[in-house]
Amino acid sequence: MKKLLLLLFISNLVHVAFSQEVLSPLKYNTALFNQKTLGGSRSIVENRDTLCIPFIDDFSSSLIVIDESLTDCGDTIEHIASAIYPSSLFWADSNAFVNKTYPALPPTYGVVTLDGLNKYGKPYNEGSSFDKADELTSKPINLADPTDSVYLSFYIQPGGFGEFPNTEDSLILDFKDVDGNWVKQWYAVNTLGNDPQSFKLIMVPVEDSYFYNGFTFRFRNWAGVNGNNDHWNIDYVLLDDERTYNDTLFRDVAIVYTPERYLKNYRQMPWNQFKNHQSTELAFDHGVFMYNNFNAIINTSHQFSAVEKYSGDVVVAPTAPVSVNLNPASLAYNSYPSFEIPEATSGFDNDSLTIRFNYNITPSGDINSRNDTIVHDQAFYNYYAYDDGTAERAYALVGTGAKLAIHFHANEPDTLKEIYIHWAYVDGNKSNLFFSLMVWDEIDTTLASADENIIFQNDFLTPKYVDSINGFYVYKLVDFLGNPTPVVVDGDFYVGWLQTQDEFLNVGFDVNNDFSDDVYFNVGGSWQRSSLNGAIMIRPQVGGDYSVYNPIINNQPDIATIQVYPNPATSVLHVDTKLEGNINYTIFDQSGRIVLNENTITHQLDIANLSSGFYILKVNDLRTGNVMMGKFIKE
Repeated sequence: MKKLLLLLFISNLVHVAFSQEVLSPLKYNTALFNQKTLGGSRSIVENRDTLCIPFIDDFSSSLIVIDESLTDCGDTIEHIASAIYPSSLFWADSNAFVNKTYPALPPTYGVVTLDGLNKYGKPYNEGSSFDKADELTSKPINLADPTDSVYLSFYIQPGGFGEFPNTEDSLILDFKDVDGNWVKQWYAVNTLGNDPQSFKLIMVPVEDSYFYNGFTFRFRNWAGVNGNNDHWNIDYVLLDDERTYNDTLFRDVAIVYTPERYLKNYRQMPWNQFKNHQSTELAFDHGVFMYNNFNAIINTSHQFSAVEKYSGDVVVAPTAPVSVNLNPASLAYNSYPSFEIPEATSGFDNDSLTIRFNYNITPSGDINSRNDTIVHDQAFYNYYAYDDGTAERAYALVGTGAKLAIHFHANEPDTLKEIYIHWAYVDGNKSNLFFSLMVWDEIDTTLASADENIIFQNDFLTPKYVDSINGFYVYKLVDFLGNPTPVVVDGDFYVGWLQTQDEFLNVGFDVNNDFSDDVYFNVGGSWQRSSLNGAIMIRPQVGGDYSVYNPIINNQPDIATIQVYPNPATSVLHVDTKLEGNINYTIFDQSGRIVLNENTITHQLDIANLSSGFYILKVNDLRTGNVMMGKFIKE
């Protein structure tokens, strides 16, 4: 399933050159905006300045426990790490990005990605196309008295579901010698362009000259530092002695992917639209994939449980362990039947609910238990979502007048009040572009015509970028004066936009979840179904205002309006304002094109040369910077 998704996604990269749909690399990583590194906590029995071998990190867990029986130092370490930065237990810096969404078919759940962005998800240098970028530096390690034959091994993958490195980009491994000098040991370049590549295991010997207390290694990359470019995914970093060059197999069975969906039709949906319709909204089953990284059969048991996150109420008691014999280098799916959330669960009668899923595997003789458990929260708030909250690409349509419509379904009548959109940075800020926010209760899904029925339209809106972990901007359903104008939805409805300019309206695109069957577009003919596998990051909100449960920030500003007369006008337009001094007037036509732009101290404009039609007026007070908007019709 996941392999098929990868192949479909890669095929999209070729397809977009000939389509009215376009996928583009991102400029920023909003998951890192305004984040702080987390140092975590430790409990160390024996004080020491360095780590001991084996050094192992597969970036799969934020809770790390190292048992004293597995270390040369004879101590116990408990560490809670950041979910998006490399663990401070193992790593000295936090420039790289820990994630589960960029790798394709990884050996374990989670990787660390080196790219062209700093720790805050922003370009190192927007004015430079190529330079040194991320560094991932280990904490000092005690190699003073190892057994012979020390090797450092790790998996690498260029691109994955991210952006593929160019031929001039590189990934480099350095060792620090006893004198404090960094010495290059290995490097890689991507010679296959955008061709999909599986993870490759790299084995690097550590020479005797590096056997000292305080040995350090680092990964670094050269990349395009003006955006979210040139991804290298790294997984399963292991440093240990008594190894050989052929020591390429690990007795480790690992969970490797995000759990399969509990919901059939969405990643998230409103609780009030789900709780009385569970039988039709549940997927047939749910579960996790596990992979045997060894060359022998490993007996592995697995089980599952679920609780209500905040009350702890048991929804599904731990299932009886099921044992399977997992063949060498094989993938298996641990499937569990669907279940309904019982009414006795705390919060059932509320407006929201969160179910915490816990999947656990217990392999025989496993060397690494950190990838044996995965905890997943299924949230039910007040909005629909096809995406997982993380964008890997940006989606856009080509051409003035293009329409995007995403299908949703209300199981019972509800009130649509807000629409959340994750605008993606690609080639600069596009907040000067206009679009119309649209809601339909019907479009021609037979793809035979352009038929539609619009139930809401708000014109002359602009993209807004939000510096938060989710990065969604909230558009309230209001009229031009800012008055709430919610609409009732019942059954099928569609949310999207009408673009009024040729430039791309780039919106976040999640490549890890394919809901392309629910995406429609119209570029001047009949409606068409999307051919790009993924999920567009637009979320409609229905029902009440439950922001206490909702992590998405509502930062819709008040709309300042100004009156103009006569309206319709023929030759002279009067602006009803008490502003004094120099004022900038800008008039836009329906396509968003500027047709008049002038600075004046008067309160009237000559519009005799404008063609008949609908226009928007922007009034900018040059003294204060305040902006007001108005609409008029030219006869």
